[in-house]
Amino acid sequence: MNSKREKIIIWGLRILISGLFILSAFSKLLPANTAIFLFEKQIVDLGITNWCFAPLLARAIVGFELFLGIAMLQNHFLKKVIVPATFFLLLAFCIHLTLTIIKSGNRGSCGCFGQLIPMTPLEAIIKNVICMGILVFIYFKIKASERNLLRYPAIILIAVYLGIFIFLQPKCCCASPKADQAIVQDTVAVKKDSVVVEKDTAVQVETKKVKKDTSATRKIVKETVQSGRMKVSSIFTKYNKFNTGYADLNSGKKIVCLFSLDCEHCQEASRILHGLLKHHADFPGVFILASGTEDEVDNFYKEGGGKFPYVIVPPEEFFPLLGSADFPPRLVVLDNGNFLGEFMNFEHLDTTAFMKVVRK
Repeated sequence: MNSKREKIIIWGLRILISGLFILSAFSKLLPANTAIFLFEKQIVDLGITNWCFAPLLARAIVGFELFLGIAMLQNHFLKKVIVPATFFLLLAFCIHLTLTIIKSGNRGSCGCFGQLIPMTPLEAIIKNVICMGILVFIYFKIKASERNLLRYPAIILIAVYLGIFIFLQPKCCCASPKADQAIVQDTVAVKKDSVVVEKDTAVQVETKKVKKDTSATRKIVKETVQSGRMKVSSIFTKYNKFNTGYADLNSGKKIVCLFSLDCEHCQEASRILHGLLKHHADFPGVFILASGTEDEVDNFYKEGGGKFPYVIVPPEEFFPLLGSADFPPRLVVLDNGNFLGEFMNFEHLDTTAFMKVVRK
C-alpha cells in the first residue's frame, strides 16, 4: 500500500469514527425537549445512577462523545490520548452492554443513537467491536506528532461542555415523583354491604293528592349497596389542574395517559381511546399528562382524533413518570387512585385487554 493511499484510508476511517461519535452525541441532544431527558431515563433504568445525578452524567457522557468525535479530526495528542480514550470508552460500553444482556436479555434500545437509530445491546456491541478494530488499525498506522499542543484539544473540550451546559442546562430531578405503583390484584371491583330497606306495597290515590295507606302491609327487603375501592393517593395526585379545569385523578375511575405530543404511537393511542369512548357508555374519563409545548397541542388533537383534558408536564417530571416504560406512551387505569393496570412499550394498543382492565 503506497503512502498516499494509506493516508487517504486512515483519514477516511478517522472521519468515519468522528462522524459516528458526533452523530451519537447529537442524537442524544435533539430534539432538545425530549432526547436528553430520555437518555437520562435510560441511565437511571440501567441502574447506573439515580434521578438526582442523571442530568449531570448524561451531559458529561454526551459531551465526552462530542469532544472525541471532533478531536479525532485534529492531530494534537491523537495517538497519545484521543485514539486510546476513544477505544477504552467503547470497551467500557461493551462491558456494560454485556452485563445488560446477562441481566435483562438482548431487548430494548441501547440508546447509542438515542431514538434516531434504535439498536439492541447486541447490535451495539457488534458496532463497537468493529469501531474498536478500526481504532487499533488507526493507532498502529499513524505517527505520533512531534509537537503536541495541549491548547487545541483543550479548547475543543471547553467549548463542547460550555455549549452543552449553557444551551441544555441540567434541571434538578432529585425531587422527581415516584413513578411506580403496585397494581391491585382483586378481580371484584366493589365491596358489598347489606342494608335493610322498607318499601310500601300499597299506595292509595285520592283527588289532587297522593297519600300512603297506613294500613297497607310493608315489605321488608334486603338490598346490596356497592361501594368502590378505598381511595388512595396515586403517583399522579399532584396533577389536578387541566386545561378544562380541576380534576381529582384519585376520584372514581380514570385513565391517565403519558403522551409526548410529537409521538406517533401516542397519537395512535389517542385515536383508539376516542374510538373506545364512542362505543362504550361506561368508558372512564381520559386525562393526558403531556410532554411538549402548547404550540404542539392543536396538531396532536388533530392527529389524535379529538380532545381530552391535558396538562403540560415539565420534562424533568414527565420522563421519571414513565416508570418502567422505555418511552411514551404509558396508559394507566385508575380506580380511586388504585392502579388497575397499565399499558406501555406497545406499538398498537390491545383494546380487548385494555377494556378488561377498565372493567376490572
